[in-house]
Amino acid sequence: MVCSAIASAQSTLDDIRTRGVLRYAIDPSGGAPFAMPSADNPDVLTGFEVELMQLIGAKLGVRVEPLTGDWLALVDLMKSGRADLAINGFEVTEERALEVDFSAPYYVYDQQPTIRASDRARFPDFAATRGDAAQARAFVPVATLNGAASVDVLLEFGWPREAIREYDDGLAPYAELKAKRVDLVVQDSIVAEYYAGGDAELINLAPLGKTGHYAALFRQEDDALRSAFDGALAALKASGELASLYRRWKIWTPEQESIGLVERSENAPSNDINLNADGASVARVFSWPAVFWALAKACVNTIILTVLAMPLAVMLGVLLAIAMRSPFRRIAWPARSYVVVVRGTPLLVQLYLVYYSLPALGLWLAGQVPSLSAILDVQAALTWPAFLVAIIVLAGNYGAYEAEVQRAGLDAVPEGQRKAALALGLSERAMLWKIELPQGFRTVLPATINDLNSMIKDSSLVSLIAVPELMQVALGIGKATFMVPAVLVVAAAYYLLLSIMADAAARRLTRAREPRISIGRFAQFGGGTP
Repeated sequence: MVCSAIASAQSTLDDIRTRGVLRYAIDPSGGAPFAMPSADNPDVLTGFEVELMQLIGAKLGVRVEPLTGDWLALVDLMKSGRADLAINGFEVTEERALEVDFSAPYYVYDQQPTIRASDRARFPDFAATRGDAAQARAFVPVATLNGAASVDVLLEFGWPREAIREYDDGLAPYAELKAKRVDLVVQDSIVAEYYAGGDAELINLAPLGKTGHYAALFRQEDDALRSAFDGALAALKASGELASLYRRWKIWTPEQESIGLVERSENAPSNDINLNADGASVARVFSWPAVFWALAKACVNTIILTVLAMPLAVMLGVLLAIAMRSPFRRIAWPARSYVVVVRGTPLLVQLYLVYYSLPALGLWLAGQVPSLSAILDVQAALTWPAFLVAIIVLAGNYGAYEAEVQRAGLDAVPEGQRKAALALGLSERAMLWKIELPQGFRTVLPATINDLNSMIKDSSLVSLIAVPELMQVALGIGKATFMVPAVLVVAAAYYLLLSIMADAAARRLTRAREPRISIGRFAQFGGGTP
């Protein structure tokens, strides 16, 4: 087992050097200043962690390539083998240490409380926000980032779990605070300074003195890669390059010296985080034409996904509908079971299972069946590209819904026409393809077009598996520029336009290919008309 682990660890680093690319998992829509779309060119990622990885790559002599995904799924993105490591403001915690290995720390943060400026007299300090039984005062509702160390800090200070509201990105808690849904936000100091430090409606209170560290995450067997990363990081700390990076991003604090950062002599002294001097203020200045163009290009992925997945879904739906109507249980039962299972589970779960769990299954099979590994690289065979997974899962999911739609269309064909076709000598197969399917499809066309429009919008879920779709790009730009509502309105307009275009194209195609079936000869048998 030990030899196997060492071989696996060494192979990851060797693979990186062979291909010349280090892939790291990161979430550009999760919030600044870690990673975000550039204000003047949303196609380009920026952020201090993005630049840190570029410096690490230069030290290792390889090119670095970000692999984007949802923050909560970055660890799975790494464990699946698609990314070599994950970096995105991950705090060093005991819970994470059970499933991943940490690099040496690269940043020291503190926990920072934030209140509304209008509540300054009400909450002169952090203690005033806490509950006090003697004064009959309850703990104020507080917002923070989901899965962050701030949750544990709040629990340590006595907050009841029901008073803590967790969100999936760093900007949302401050939006909730301004909307007066909560009275307090507690997040890492670097996040608090970026989002609240320059906002006249918000005030950052004194840090809580609950410091912690950010570190990159590695698979537990990747010791060689982690050691190489730590060596490059140590060189950046000792040379002053990392301190210069933090100065430039206005996130330097004296506490960084505690983890070995050395300042260059040319750096001007500063004792405070001051992100908003250059960071947030610059982020607010962005080009609307660039945003429109970036969202338009993101629409291309949405269109391609829909154009490829929807025809597959319809074809799968037809096959399942035919199978469900079969008199043979060995054919009908599997089809019905598929429809029940797929319709009864969320699309998000299906995407997650296929994208993240199949590679893990391949790794497990490789360990359990060595003879199979000698013939086939099982993990590689089950590690499908993100775009392919998105198409397969969307088609498979909507195919289950289309199965019921198409079955309803087939059942709507008058029984008299079936009898007439059989009486005229048509086989069951000929009757299906020449009589039932053409008429049934015309009957269910509105429902099929409705599914098409739904797929366009549901394609936003594929951002979970690192496919840069319209919604992911819109959220990333919005959070980086403090303009989430405005950018989402633009994204909604794009979705509306795509839905209108899809509806018009489907109806035009149907009219062009409308079946011309003469069934007058069936009328004498009481078949009616389609």
